[in-house]
Amino acid sequence: MSLAPSDPVVPPGGARAAFDVLERWWAIALVCLIAIAPLLVVGIAPLTDLYGHLGRYAVQTELAQRPGLQPFFTYEWKLIGNLGGDILVELLHPIFGLEGSVRATVMITQALGALGIVLVSREVHGRVTPFALAAIPLIYGFPFNYGFINYTLSMALALLAYVAWLRLRRAGREGLAALWLGAAGAAIWVAHTYGWAFLGLLAGSTMLAEVWTARMHPLRAVPRILAACWPLLLPIVPMVIWRAESAGAAMSGWAWQFKFVWALSALRTYWRDFDMAALAALVMLLGWALASRAVRFDRGVGIAALLCLVFFMALPFRVFGSAFADMRLLPYALALALVAMGPGKQAARAWLVAGAIALAFFGVRMATTTIAYSRQDALVQAALPALGKMPKAARVAFFSVKPCRTRWALAPLDHLAGAAMARRDAFVNDQWQAPGVNPLKVSYPAAEPFVRDPSHLVVGEECIETRSRVRLSTALALLPRGAFTHIWIVGELPKRITPPPGFVEVQGAGSGRLYAAAR
Repeated sequence: MSLAPSDPVVPPGGARAAFDVLERWWAIALVCLIAIAPLLVVGIAPLTDLYGHLGRYAVQTELAQRPGLQPFFTYEWKLIGNLGGDILVELLHPIFGLEGSVRATVMITQALGALGIVLVSREVHGRVTPFALAAIPLIYGFPFNYGFINYTLSMALALLAYVAWLRLRRAGREGLAALWLGAAGAAIWVAHTYGWAFLGLLAGSTMLAEVWTARMHPLRAVPRILAACWPLLLPIVPMVIWRAESAGAAMSGWAWQFKFVWALSALRTYWRDFDMAALAALVMLLGWALASRAVRFDRGVGIAALLCLVFFMALPFRVFGSAFADMRLLPYALALALVAMGPGKQAARAWLVAGAIALAFFGVRMATTTIAYSRQDALVQAALPALGKMPKAARVAFFSVKPCRTRWALAPLDHLAGAAMARRDAFVNDQWQAPGVNPLKVSYPAAEPFVRDPSHLVVGEECIETRSRVRLSTALALLPRGAFTHIWIVGELPKRITPPPGFVEVQGAGSGRLYAAAR
């Protein structure tokens, strides 16, 4: 292994012949198509938060045509650093409608993420390496499977903006590169704050590698780095205003237990043993690269990968009111480390073998992720018949019953109530309500405290109650009389459910339980 500055290099002849096909634009397009294969076999992707976002998008785009939602929800556009998916849905809605625009937004997000990874590899190594393809499954890691669409979109845009910035600088157009960095950084900040910070980390790492290679004195190096990266400071003013108007800006929740779980969860999708074995394969591949002369790490991208790892360790669980702040970074640290791997000057055979393994990893992970999404979507489809039993404009107390111990596969039903908002104009109690997190506002005083997330998350009768999650029976006993017309329960259903007085079970409601208030 050797550390190299950010100059494209020509790999050994055998390696070039074997992987030269990856340079073709049709091959890059095929890679991006394979990268969205898991999304092609499902409708709305079975991501934990995505159906909740679907409900918010219904308010955002169609509130004027949905009188059933108007008494309870409002959507007010504001300049905040968390609007990427909202903006894309707004643009696509006239073409594809509500659910079509949500599905297209998710596909575009993942296609751009795959394209960004491939193009960074092409820019820093002069070609697309097979290890860049091995990095693509990481965009289907824990953060995406939770449904963090704004975040994932912003990270994809940051990778693409970084490629354009590199190209401008290599062409000697420093002024235009600075202008681009400022404009792109501001736009990405609107998509999600993390993407803006990620772009700054990428650009700063490249500049650090540049001054390191030039052996520049620190007193000269710091002004050089700042001169190239200062345009990224443009969103500081709106960010300060945004956070000053928002609650929950404090950082909290650093715990080594979380770090350990997140470290094992970079590829967390469905099968625990398989996902952890895949992660182990990536770690071994990186270990081989560090020890092998067949690999030449790009210094700029390598420093960015290392800094992502450092920030993953340093950040707490919650930042600016957003949970899982630290967990989101680890898949991208690993992805950048893989992208940084370029061909060295020796051991072409080892490069060929490792490259073949990397390509196989890409193919296997995309195939198994497709199967996993199909199985998760089957759980969703089994529960959705309840919607057909609800009248329009119902007021639904939704409960997702969680197991006592968190399972490896993420729960695709936790925010399924968003589908009732989108398809039945129903009030549901699972929407997020935190100043600065999204522009949606929820107001239904008569239903307090069952108005917003996380009032819908409960546990089974055998579980211990906590401050944030009570047993299903406790929640049902506390429901305000007259506030709801229906109760919809999904997840780990207990053998016996006793609804509140006046509610009767509705038959044919799918895999969950639906109760309606007796007339």
